[in-house]
Amino acid sequence: MSWARLARAARRALGRRLTWWLSDVGAALAVGLGIVNAGAEGREPGISAMVITYNDPDWLDLALRGASRIADEVVVIDSSDDPEALSVLEDAKSGLGVIVYRQYPPRGYAEARQEGLRRTTRRFILVWDSDFVPYPEAAGLIRGFAEAHSGRAYYMVYWPYLNLCGDTWHRCRADRLHVEHWMFTYSRRLRYLWDGRNEYLLAPPHYFRVMLSEGPLGVHLSGVRRPDRKAFKALAARVGFYAIAASRGYDEALRAVREEARRLYGTDDLWEVGVRMIREEVRSRPCASGLRVPEEVRERARRLGIPEEPC
Repeated sequence: MSWARLARAARRALGRRLTWWLSDVGAALAVGLGIVNAGAEGREPGISAMVITYNDPDWLDLALRGASRIADEVVVIDSSDDPEALSVLEDAKSGLGVIVYRQYPPRGYAEARQEGLRRTTRRFILVWDSDFVPYPEAAGLIRGFAEAHSGRAYYMVYWPYLNLCGDTWHRCRADRLHVEHWMFTYSRRLRYLWDGRNEYLLAPPHYFRVMLSEGPLGVHLSGVRRPDRKAFKALAARVGFYAIAASRGYDEALRAVREEARRLYGTDDLWEVGVRMIREEVRSRPCASGLRVPEEVRERARRLGIPEEPC
């Protein structure tokens, strides 16, 4: 079993509360005995936002604008070949001062995250996706924590996001918000690994675990895409698009996607397929009523042509 899978299995077995308690005990001992010192990492105070992008322009400008309000620098590791995504990044470089490094052809999320760690310069690393849109109060909370915790200790900082799927009116899950470690203190010992499905951060045991907010600090639009992009992403995964493109070429891989669309939906019009996918998806998703969705997100969804089913 890989280190990533072993670590995740241990966390599942112990549960979040016990895992955090054990981590906090170890962190307190390490700091108290002078074993660790985050100040010795040689990093400037402040926050570096780390963003990994790959052909995903729908929310990218809103996400980068939000990250730039929080972080002292925004570092993007980009593997895109989509002209619209590349154009958004060029605008962000000139308008927001975003720093973009190319990693092309793509080498996977774990390698991109590790490269992002290497390129950042500040003490705290803010994990930011190309489909995160924060609430206005998020910047003050996140920056306030970083400014107040610049001593010797290391931290993993968690908070929830409202994760939307299908359209901007429906949650991905009814039972919980999306919670991960969105910010952490940099360490030379941090490693991003791949567990077969997702990238996973393997961190030393001397990190304090902190829940910054019990309520959401923004929206995560991981399941909300322009119809043709949503269809392409889903069908590409089914047919092994990137493996076909690498061995037999892009045209053959696109042909496989369209054949799968015809087989499943009776048409190779990816926009039509995407609209049908979205409508099917929202019928099975819980409503996000009572939770805040920024109006700029709803307006962007309308411009993207996403069929909305208000609750």
